[in-house]
Amino acid sequence: MRFIVADWGTTRFRGYLIEDETILDQVSSNEGVSALRQGQHRDVFLRQCGHWLKAEPDAPVLLVGMVGSREGWVEAPYATCPAGPAEIARALVPVDLENGRRGYIIPGLFCEPAPGAADVMRGEETLVLGAGIENGLICSAGTHPKWIEMRDGRIERFATYMTGEMYALLREHSMIGRPATAPEDPAGFDIGLDAAERNSGANRVGLLHLLFSARASVVSGRMNSNLLAPYLSGLLTGDEINGALAQFGRPASVTILAAPERAELYAHALKRHGIETRTKDTQQALIAGLARIVRQHALG
Repeated sequence: MRFIVADWGTTRFRGYLIEDETILDQVSSNEGVSALRQGQHRDVFLRQCGHWLKAEPDAPVLLVGMVGSREGWVEAPYATCPAGPAEIARALVPVDLENGRRGYIIPGLFCEPAPGAADVMRGEETLVLGAGIENGLICSAGTHPKWIEMRDGRIERFATYMTGEMYALLREHSMIGRPATAPEDPAGFDIGLDAAERNSGANRVGLLHLLFSARASVVSGRMNSNLLAPYLSGLLTGDEINGALAQFGRPASVTILAAPERAELYAHALKRHGIETRTKDTQQALIAGLARIVRQHALG
């Protein structure tokens, strides 16, 4: 079966023509959701993917990512966990394309990972459904890493961490990261992981104290300035992993959805906890997840 996909993020638009789980053709542009005003999304989609609509008149059309956010084409209400392909397919939101044809926005998910807590995702749910994990823990490691518990092929619950955004804030907009120099010494990452691992039980002093201590160590001469940026990355990543393991328990293995360089850092950090990892290509996971959703719903 052939279908058309718009993977529409905050900064990028990516379109795919897919047969089963094979990409036949693709397009991309910098026309992400943040660059558009209300009412522009349909024109962008038709400009990028209209030739596929004409060539494939019967192909279902799916739109995934921030296109369903408040800033997107149409706000798609979140489906609620636990959810699998069937529940997500039932929550698809239609949009008009041209000549009576419809596309369908994948809604994203809402969950309460712990009492009093709320969490959401848009886009990662499709990656996770294509990761091939029926039961287990998945880490989608991006700017806002998400840890997702799978049970019987459905997303049971998940928790999001601010790791990547916090690192960028510290490096670019904080006195904490100001003393950092290049070229960076990657040994700092392990030093940060060490600090995060010590920050527990009776030895816990808190992440906020450790962040300021990083600056103090550099300005006092106790840490070389080229260690600082990797140290902050290791400290934040280690703290994230501590939180995830506290929420979801300590699994034997974790599946990582991330670019190779980032996946390698998470694999290294988890190995220190005695946890094995496997990495799944994000594009392959996206296409496989979309194919599962298409099979659950007669789209036209």
